Amino acid sequence: MENKRPEFAIVNHSIFSVVSEMHAYFRDLQSYYQIAHGKLLSDLESCHDPALTADFQQKLETVNQKLSFFHVLNNSISTVDTVLHTDTMIREFKEQENA
Repeated sequence: MENKRPEFAIVNHSIFSVVSEMHAYFRDLQSYYQIAHGKLLSDLESCHDPALTADFQQKLETVNQKLSFFHVLNNSISTVDTVLHTDTMIREFKEQENA
């Protein structure tokens, strides 16, 4: 039975650049939803119409859920990015690129 080393499937991109780009993207999405959360809270506080209040609360619930997800994704990819950029991992993947 052959034990073939897996190859990174995204052509013309290194695993380092893909992970770094994903990290920046999830961080930016987390910031985007933090700003949206703040705006919705402000809108909710100044609203006196019960129908609009319910709408703002629903939107706030949706934003909170997305904010939670992107927080987890950002933290997770941050860990991957940190580990991937250690000397050991850099050598591991550079050797693979040169093989």
